[in-house]
Amino acid sequence: MRPVPLARADVVRPSWGWFALLDGGIVVLTLLSVSAKAHAASPVPLPPQRALRALLGATAVIHTAEALAAGGTAHRRGLPVRGWMLQTLTVGFPSLLALRRVPAQPAA
Repeated sequence: MRPVPLARADVVRPSWGWFALLDGGIVVLTLLSVSAKAHAASPVPLPPQRALRALLGATAVIHTAEALAAGGTAHRRGLPVRGWMLQTLTVGFPSLLALRRVPAQPAA
């Protein structure tokens, strides 16, 4: 999926498909890990809710680490740190891939 530039070239948004796929998966994982009713209604066998909660926690840790890495990279390249960190916290690795393709900004 090709990144789509925003009005400003400072933060490049990955395709909406990435947001739907990855964040939709996190929403489903959250629902299955906290709702015994949703977990029991699954048409396929699932790991225990305790394992799903651990996976959800690991997902949060990974996205946080990715956001911190994006912030450091954006800072070194003269790009808006907050925008890249928030986007990467939300969508994860597609944001990091987009960040790698954005040229560094000249020092002001």
